[in-house]
Order: sequence, then structure tokens, then C-alpha cells
Amino acid sequence: MKLRGAKKVHYDSGPNMTPLVDVVMVILIFLMLAGSFGGASSFLMNKQAIRAKGLNHKQLKPGELPDPQIDIYIDNLRDGSGFIAHMSGSEGVTRPEELTKILAAKRAELLANGNAPDKLQVILHPRVDSKWEYLIAVYQATNEAKFEKVAFATSQ
Repeated sequence: MKLRGAKKVHYDSGPNMTPLVDVVMVILIFLMLAGSFGGASSFLMNKQAIRAKGLNHKQLKPGELPDPQIDIYIDNLRDGSGFIAHMSGSEGVTRPEELTKILAAKRAELLANGNAPDKLQVILHPRVDSKWEYLIAVYQATNEAKFEKVAFATSQ
């Protein structure tokens, strides 16, 4: 018995695309698994470690001074309409523009005293109930004042 379909004219529709589709799917899956889709952009970037207190509990050599450190304590106003940032040597600040000016003046003073810019550090101490929008405003004020090292301390 002979098959009639084998003798009919057979038209090819072109090259076999199955291997190409397989390779493209493997590359796509690899890129999806290996890539980061802006994950770091949803967090505040921090060049210092989070720490409870102190200067990383590092032992200083004799005659060595610790890096200059500015502590900023962030709290909500009682009516919930904003924040207040407390630093040593200044009254509470409620506006980010004021905080930027104070921090820029403090940075200029520390640099005038011979401190290297990469040694200056700011540590933000948010209270337990501090709102994120206020913490971000204070963080942006430190960036606008050109501080390179900004750390976040844990609440007590």
C-alpha cells in the first residue's frame, strides 16, 4: 500500500523557527532572573552601616581622634503637621531649607578646622513614630549640604 500524501507537492514555509524561539526564551529567562529592575531605587542609599550607637565601636590608636560626627534626632511635631530636627548646638529646626543652611555652615566649619570631607559623617536618629516623608526631607537636606557619609541609627 502506497501513501498518496508522499507524492503530492510539498511546500516549505521557510526555515524551522523552533530552535530560535527556544534560544530567545532562555536568554529572556536568564535576563529576568539576573537583572535588577530598580530594586535599589526604592530605598534610601546609605554609605554607612546602621548602628545602635557609637563610632562602630572601633578602637582608636593612641593620639588618633574619631571622625567628626553630627547627630540629628528627627521627631514629629505634636500636631502631626511636620517634623522637628534636633542637633547639638542648635535649636530644633522644622524646615528642610533651614536645616540645609545649618548643615552647610557646620560642614564649612569642620572643613576649616582641617577635617577631610570624606571623614565627616551625619547620623540620623529617627524616633519610632517618625514619618518616612520627614526622614526623607532630612536626608535630602544632608545631601544638599554635600555630606558624603550619612548613616541611620536604630531607634531606642
